[in-house]
Amino acid sequence: MKLRLGVLLIGGVVLAAAAFAVSFRVHSDRVAVRLPEDGGREDVDQAAIPAALDSGGKRTEMVPAISRLNVLKSLPYLPTLRDARSQLRGVLVFDKEKAQPGVNFYKSYKRSAAYLIDMEGDVLHRWAYEYPGDASWHHAELLNDGTILVVVRNHGVIKLDPSSELLWTYESTAHHDLWVADDGDIYLLTRALVEDPEIHPANRILDDRITILDPHGRMRDEFSILEVLRASGFDFLLASVAEEEFPPDAELDLVHTNHVEVFDGSLVHLSSLFERGNMLISMKLLNAVAIIDGSTRRIIWLWGPNNLALQHHPTLLENGNILIFDNGTTRSQIVELDPLTLEVVWRYHVGKFLSRWGGSVQRLANGNTLVTDTETGYVTEVDRDGEIIWRFANPDVSEDGERWNIWRMTRLDPSTLTFLRPAS
Repeated sequence: MKLRLGVLLIGGVVLAAAAFAVSFRVHSDRVAVRLPEDGGREDVDQAAIPAALDSGGKRTEMVPAISRLNVLKSLPYLPTLRDARSQLRGVLVFDKEKAQPGVNFYKSYKRSAAYLIDMEGDVLHRWAYEYPGDASWHHAELLNDGTILVVVRNHGVIKLDPSSELLWTYESTAHHDLWVADDGDIYLLTRALVEDPEIHPANRILDDRITILDPHGRMRDEFSILEVLRASGFDFLLASVAEEEFPPDAELDLVHTNHVEVFDGSLVHLSSLFERGNMLISMKLLNAVAIIDGSTRRIIWLWGPNNLALQHHPTLLENGNILIFDNGTTRSQIVELDPLTLEVVWRYHVGKFLSRWGGSVQRLANGNTLVTDTETGYVTEVDRDGEIIWRFANPDVSEDGERWNIWRMTRLDPSTLTFLRPAS
């Protein structure tokens, strides 16, 4: 069927709307499913269980998975926003009795640096490294020993020691995210350009991949997320663009994976979905999160279309639920989903909260939730009732009043960070 889509054109700071028709093969009753234990694909329709976020129990309007401009390669992320409250800096709210104690790790947009701050906003440690050429840090992960892994967008991943000395580099078209498994292996999101006439006869396709590195940055394995999707019962979610015309040099992004997480097996007693080595991924342009079997590399669970829009950072909680930053198109929200019943058991949204890109969530030990609003550069800790317990404004603000983005902030227990311990 043909859907008329609203198209967002992003170029510098120019935003323009246009209408465009694109074939989108989807059935609104096939929006959430766990495949049968025997792996049969023929039961996908019958096993599909629609789930909704609205209180009335009705499915939300289907958000088209893709548009003509969405599939063009690597449209630039939206620029920083001018903040009417640009004078605000650092910690703005801190309820010491209700906040989860800890330290906070983050990186600031435009800086090849990462910071560890205390709950008052004071810097405890800083890492910095200028990657050769025109390259910027996209995401950084802090390990307990004080080393950090940095995704340098479209260039690779680097590992720095606590003194910011380079330990190793793995060059690749890395993007968005990585995950360090309990055995030390690193699961990195990468891309490759491929030709596939079935998808499009003229333009090349951006093929998202998961590249597995050993702890020393040497590649162990790699597989294509696009091929996993096309071999599953969920290939109908891919937009049909074969008959559309694009600029000759356009590279088409059909999936746009933005997160990977690897299960450690500690929750397998709840469900076989949580087997050690299984992977949770987010596919932004499909409005879907999925679990991939680590052994067979088949999609065994998927949820989101008709319920999410352009989401980021799904994370598995200790109770077996999945916490998701749902960006939305008019308002963002945080949802906690029971993946076994497909019931949304908690959500948070407030006012005109809208992060058009990025966004991350972390469930804290005391039950509060840390929400990073990437686009605005604010991070907020809220309790189950939505009360703001802690709030931080990125102190990096330009002379024009633009507050720089924060891709993700992570609250950590300082007792687990061995590099912070004084030498005995």
